[in-house]
Amino acid sequence: MPLATAFSLPTLGPPMNLVVLASDRDLLPRLAAKLPPNWTLGHHDAGFPGAVQQLRVGAQTLVLLDFHAARAAASAELVRQLRQIRPDLSMVAVGATSLGQIEGVVSALRAGLRDFVDLDADAEEILAVLTRAAIAPAPPTPEVARKAPLTLLLGVRAGMGSSTLAAHLSVLAQQMRAAGNHQDVLLLDMSQPAGDLALYLNIDSRFHYDEALRSAARIDATLARTAMARHPGGLVLLDRAAGSEALPPSDPGLLLQRLRSLFCSVLCDLGGTPLRQVPGTLLDNADEIWLVTDSAIASLVSLDQLLHQLPAGLRGSDRLKLIVNRDGEHNGLTAAQIATRFALPLLATLPDRPRLRASASQGHLLLDDAPRDPYVRALAPLLARFDPTTSPPEAQGLRDRFAHALSNLPWKTK
Repeated sequence: MPLATAFSLPTLGPPMNLVVLASDRDLLPRLAAKLPPNWTLGHHDAGFPGAVQQLRVGAQTLVLLDFHAARAAASAELVRQLRQIRPDLSMVAVGATSLGQIEGVVSALRAGLRDFVDLDADAEEILAVLTRAAIAPAPPTPEVARKAPLTLLLGVRAGMGSSTLAAHLSVLAQQMRAAGNHQDVLLLDMSQPAGDLALYLNIDSRFHYDEALRSAARIDATLARTAMARHPGGLVLLDRAAGSEALPPSDPGLLLQRLRSLFCSVLCDLGGTPLRQVPGTLLDNADEIWLVTDSAIASLVSLDQLLHQLPAGLRGSDRLKLIVNRDGEHNGLTAAQIATRFALPLLATLPDRPRLRASASQGHLLLDDAPRDPYVRALAPLLARFDPTTSPPEAQGLRDRFAHALSNLPWKTK
């Protein structure tokens, strides 16, 4: 039996040659149904002894590998072998992005494949991926024309509630995006301990910040849509794996550039992370840095120390803002007095709400359980600063839109 067979397709326009390298032919009918009739689609049996060594394809041929979850490990090994003997070969992963198949997408990325064909997508999207894969990648441009706003949440010490704030603010901002804005909000979790925001949002994260750093050059809209964790409301989360300790020392400059070109706004939570571990590139590129404190004496001492530890160019910068959390919990200085004492603009004062902790203990956001709670309402001043798309000039006032969004949120009854 020959190793390779092919479908014969009628001629229409410039042809492209595709070869599926797999141990079975399951992919071929689904692929053939979405390809132009002039393209050649062949199959090379990967289960045959020495199949990789005997693969004979020209420079203009794309090799497709099956990265459905059940076959991803075997295909990743084929990629490794092919890279050793044919480093010039163009390879594309084929699979699906449904919930049970995401592991295949992640495996393809880890194997170093730049392009992924989602068989659940329409023919136009599949052709765009294959056409792009057939063209040698252009050198990366030094700058991306569009940069989403980047906001850092920096707790002055552990336990300031920055992660709780990040979860609520990013979900609410996603819900309040302006009509016609097709880009999503990104929540970048670089806090310690790692993995808390995935728990708060009740989502399963499988592709993490460390992997994104290593694969920064391959981050595109398809990967962001398929590999990164997504909240039911559309918010995208990129976090570190639970149990991770210090942040990786790698410079996240390229990764930040890619992420800011793909999302409408980026909120980075650094709660609990010592300032000495925060990458300088992150501080340099942030549009605003929100310092989160409460009025306890220990917190104010930490705030003073943090301000002295900041790079000289940031001290006194108009990019620094203050958020006072758990207002009313302590009998110390008021939020206004703290802002005056440290010469920082007061961006918001968040009330102390026991109900916030009660919702968290049940795996809920207060935004879901009580969308009109004072804590949720206190987020209103932060929305337009974090994501300008929530309040475009032609839209109604932010206060009205905020109230409208709250009125449309589902109530839960227990």
